Amino acid sequence: LFHHDPNRTDDQVDEIVRYAQERATDIAKRKGLSTVPEIWAAAEGTNVTFGERANFVRKNSVDIGMHPSEDLLAKQCSQRRGVNIEGKIVLLGLECNTRFASDLKEDLEKDKLTVKVCEDVDSILEACSQSNPSLVVLKQSISGGNAVDICLKIREMGEWGEDTLFLVVAKNQDDLEMGQAESNVIPKESWLVEPVSVAYIRTRVRMSLLRAPCKWVRASIPANEEARLVALKESCMMDVNQPDGLKRITRVARQLFDVGAACFTLLAKDHVKLISAEGLDCINIPRDAAMCAHVVSDQDFTLVADALEDDRFADNPLVQGAPYLRFYAGMPIWSKAKDGQSYIIGSFCLLDQKPREFNTEQLRSLQDLASLAREEFGAISAEAQKARCLGVSSL
Repeated sequence: LFHHDPNRTDDQVDEIVRYAQERATDIAKRKGLSTVPEIWAAAEGTNVTFGERANFVRKNSVDIGMHPSEDLLAKQCSQRRGVNIEGKIVLLGLECNTRFASDLKEDLEKDKLTVKVCEDVDSILEACSQSNPSLVVLKQSISGGNAVDICLKIREMGEWGEDTLFLVVAKNQDDLEMGQAESNVIPKESWLVEPVSVAYIRTRVRMSLLRAPCKWVRASIPANEEARLVALKESCMMDVNQPDGLKRITRVARQLFDVGAACFTLLAKDHVKLISAEGLDCINIPRDAAMCAHVVSDQDFTLVADALEDDRFADNPLVQGAPYLRFYAGMPIWSKAKDGQSYIIGSFCLLDQKPREFNTEQLRSLQDLASLAREEFGAISAEAQKARCLGVSSL
């Protein structure tokens, strides 16, 4: 089943059906099945009778590889709400010779956008006067000037300049607040703060060009972030993968709640690491895409009953793309630092590809498992710290 979008054209539906049939055929072949499920699109008024569920995909499995092609995603994006963004010009005011700039340019071009990259004030203004971009992405501090001055000059370039959209990336929260206070030419919602991922900027560019709200809200940076990262480093757990004790607890959690995945995560400066996961590969996830970052920011239990109906996550790439998350429930994990204070360094969480309710009894059970995971984490961390002092590997 695919999420229904009434704005999809018949051609788009046909393309989704073709993609789904290809995936079903590929999975059946890899599983050695004698029959291949038939994929089709239901029309209004059609009566459908369902038989026994085909056993070609493990129940509630989270398959990182199951997602539409980039071309399909770009095509759907370009035609969302009847607005075509193909061919629009986007200018990136970033350092040219960086992986970030090249990756962002490549991803935006997949959306059929024309992308120009400039790294100093003069070249940015010259490119703007010649190409009249629809949107400009700028670092707050740029060689030869700053983003606010550039935006003011672009606004003075004529009618197109008055309509130009901006996204400005500040280095930290203090710089962001200072920039917002000094300028009224750049809307507050157009300011971003590092760390920021290529995926997030790509989504913001899409939604800005579509003149649509971006339903992907990044978690705020905690006030004690610097001390929290120190506590995370002191735990010596960022290099640990799938320790047996935590693996047993995540396995029990997945089975108990009958969800697609259960994970123990740690939130670093720019990414989330899954140090134990059942039903999901232990991968690193960009911080701004991770629901776990909201647990750390809010310092409390976080529940997302249906991500597609939640304005914080509906446009998140982990919801729109693999692993197609719909449900999330996360408990904070605290760690005591050498300064005697405790900091939230990650989460113990449940994930699924379908919406779910979560009652009081389930909440208590998750709290109990999170407490066990926290105790196990503390024991493993103590061993890892001891091993570091001795100069050996503990795990």
